Formats: sequence, C-alpha cells, structure tokens
Amino acid sequence: MTSLVLAAALLAVAPSRDSCGRIPLLPAYSHNDYRNPHPLLDALAGGYRGAEADLFRVDTVLAIGHARRELRPLLTFARIYLEPLRERLRRCGHVLPDSSVFLLTVELKEQDPRAFGLLLGQLRAYDDLFHARAPGAKPPVAVVLVGWWPAPGATAPHWPPYLGAQVIVGAGGTVRGDTAALPIALITIDYGKAIDWSGRGPIPASRQAVVATARRLAVRYGVPLRVHHAPVDLRVYQWLLSEGVTLIGTTDLARTGELLRGR
Repeated sequence: MTSLVLAAALLAVAPSRDSCGRIPLLPAYSHNDYRNPHPLLDALAGGYRGAEADLFRVDTVLAIGHARRELRPLLTFARIYLEPLRERLRRCGHVLPDSSVFLLTVELKEQDPRAFGLLLGQLRAYDDLFHARAPGAKPPVAVVLVGWWPAPGATAPHWPPYLGAQVIVGAGGTVRGDTAALPIALITIDYGKAIDWSGRGPIPASRQAVVATARRLAVRYGVPLRVHHAPVDLRVYQWLLSEGVTLIGTTDLARTGELLRGR
C-alpha cells in the first residue's frame, strides 16, 4: 500500500472512532501519538489527557512524524489534530469529558524558523480551542512547546499568549529551560535519562530527588508534571503517581490503560 493510500485509509476510518462518551480519564497522555492507528482519536477514546505531535515543515505544510522518512502526505498537524479537536469541541461541547484541559505537546523536530511561523499561523486559525468558553472555565486545549523554538527576541511579542513551554528536570536534579522565553506550562522528566528505575528493588535516593525537584517546580508554577519513556510497569506507575506525577507518557495505550484502571 502506498503512503498516500495508507494515509487516505487512515483518515477515512478515524472519524468513526470519536464520540462524546464520558470514559473515566487516566493520569496519562499519548506519547508519540501519531504512531497509533488513529492518532488523537485513540487517545481520546482511551481516556488519555493529552497527546504529543512531532512536526516537520514540508514546503508550507506541517507534517507529523518522528523522522522525515515517516512523513505521509495527508498526515498534517491541522488535519490530524487541530481539525478533529475543533470538531469534537463543536459536537460535544468539550474536548475532555470533565472539561479539564487537554494537553497538546508540540515538538518541532528541526531548528526551522519558517516551521515556527507556520505553527503560529495554524494555532491562530484554531485559537477558539485555546480560550475559555465561559468565565471561570479552563480552555479546552493547552499547547506546550517541548522541542525547538526561536530564541526570545523580536518575535516574542507576537507569540500567542496561550503558547507555553516546558522545563526539563534531568539527572541529578539539573533544571533546563529558558523561563524568560515563554510562560512555563509543563515540568518534564525523561525517565530513561533521569531515573531509569526498573520497578524492582529499592529506588535510589538520587532518583527520588529528581522527582522531588520536579514536583516542587510543578507546584511553584501551578502546572502539570509529566514523565515520559517510563517502562510500562505497575510498580513504576504507582511510585510516580504517589510522588506527584500528574501525567505519564505512554506509547502503549492499551497496556497502560489496563494497568492504570486496575491499580
């Protein structure tokens, strides 16, 4: 099957999977979401609170994928994420059934100012997703940059106010992130790099300190604390959640859903 036919088939099937059902939500999000059979829609159907989209610019289009060789002509950021999110909001009156915020993390995979400009333009075209619909309510969707973005400067005043950035807590509790560039909207730990506990035996104190540092930052900024690249393991999940992690990233929606719903 050619990439064009594959993409068309995916888009034809995906809309039937979306519904306004009120499935219980999980403390997790879909990492590398675009690799699922039905990007975004599988995550929403499974009760996940967010999704990650990796983007490349192809001429004037933002295509989704982890590497350029994975890109497909019809799998674009607007078609796979922004349009379905707007349609769900229109039909259901919400994105998440408890009207909490759906976290859309966006990673520009290349240092490409034109790609950043395209991203800003597309977000503005769908900015109804990022504003509260009633006084005191939360916006349906939050957008957080987790990859590259331009250094703060002349372009900064033109960035939309709803666009946020992450702070990364690494091994040894090191903190990385330019807090002056964008509002801090997310604290992140790459589990494989900063913790790497298998779920067996005692948890090293140095690894516990990483999570404690991240938790303090999340409380200070009043933002979610996410962990990605953690093993799909109940003991790991239980520990992370007990330590204040609010979103666990997973690439195995089915297994993670089983573990978190059964815990």
